[in-house]
Amino acid sequence: MKINRKIHLQLKAQSAMFVLLYIALIGVLGWLSTQYKFSIDLSANHSNSLTPQTLRLLDKVTQEISITAFVSPINEQKEMLDTLFRRYVEALPSIHYQSLNPDLVPEKLREYNIEQDGQVVIESNGRREILQGVSESNVTNAIARILRQGERWAVFLQGHGERDPFGRANFDYQSLAARLAQKGFQVETVTLAATTGIPDNTSVLVIADPKTALLPGEQKLIERYIAAGGNLLWLGEPGEDNPMLSLIEPFEVEMLPGVIVDPSTQLLGLDRVDFALAADYPHHAITTGLSSITLFPDAAALDFIGDENIDWQADAIVQTQPRSWNETGPLAGEIRPGDQPGEQTGPLDIVLALSRSVQQEDGKLLTQRVVLSGDSDFLSNQFIGNGDNLNLGLNLLDWLSHDDDLIAVTPQSAVDTRLDLDETSQVVIAVLFLLVLPLLLLGAGLRIWLLRRRR
Repeated sequence: MKINRKIHLQLKAQSAMFVLLYIALIGVLGWLSTQYKFSIDLSANHSNSLTPQTLRLLDKVTQEISITAFVSPINEQKEMLDTLFRRYVEALPSIHYQSLNPDLVPEKLREYNIEQDGQVVIESNGRREILQGVSESNVTNAIARILRQGERWAVFLQGHGERDPFGRANFDYQSLAARLAQKGFQVETVTLAATTGIPDNTSVLVIADPKTALLPGEQKLIERYIAAGGNLLWLGEPGEDNPMLSLIEPFEVEMLPGVIVDPSTQLLGLDRVDFALAADYPHHAITTGLSSITLFPDAAALDFIGDENIDWQADAIVQTQPRSWNETGPLAGEIRPGDQPGEQTGPLDIVLALSRSVQQEDGKLLTQRVVLSGDSDFLSNQFIGNGDNLNLGLNLLDWLSHDDDLIAVTPQSAVDTRLDLDETSQVVIAVLFLLVLPLLLLGAGLRIWLLRRRR
């Protein structure tokens, strides 16, 4: 076909129209991308997106959530944190995320009690949680705890020289109580001599190292509370004259004599022999997230002597190292395991978690939980900052208040991230890429050079 001037102009007009429509289409798509967000995770096992459990939780969230990461630009976790929280923001616009350089916001560090680079603060409705080890599981469960309806009351027994949750002395529990308040707990005290009983809304009753014996009437009130299915955190200290020992008799638990001695603590540079160290933890809801050691000064060992016929199921939560023992003699001079009566070598149980089913008056069954500890100093203001002591204490209260029954978020891990080759395959690949391929390239180059030279 002969192309005249008219046809030529028509073809140019069609080409120009096509270009204009193409540019308009790109512009419309760009505008739509700012109005609507859509993404597809094509990675193996969907490792680059939030898990279905997290998405189901976020679908139910109606409140505003603020997430603040205190992470410096040189922190290797910054990119990971930004990527993770960007997914949360994309899934739920009511989540607001910001990353702050700790060096530039000292007033925020004091406000949130930030101690380490990389800590993350999650807030909503006046409740707050501070995370150190950040993963999707930890973040999602923290959001679930913050948004959970209903108040949790941690009630501390007072009136017998117990550790004061509002006291600032080294042996008191103000630091623990402050963190519990951030997690949504209502922290209160109760003096049984001045009341008619333990409050009905008590989620956990905490008895922390009373120095004097309870009155018979107070003892009966606590026994009644336990018989009715109340949750209890019992924090004791070594000593045969401990006024708390009568409270643990119904649990079929006894306290071994003496103080736990652990030579492993010398590796930490401690000059005291009466420190117990725990580094390995059993699989339990209480030990979730524990990755560091926990230290227990002047601790006693506990022994569960019940059998399978009793109601209580006991689990050892914290055990000492095999080199440890309960020293029943004086802690002076040269001390050795087994040179005094009643001594046993490790591992020894320091913290026990007990649970049982209790039938209420209306016929419903509830799960009662009790934690017994042979040490109360590990949660004191002086020692709570050591290792994972704080996290262990918070986990204990969460478990006792039945706040561990959160969604189980399984981390998404990419599959086939490793290539395992046998020796023959490794040799073949090495010969192919290190010898054969370079020789072929060299031969091809020589052939091209010779052909050009002959011309």
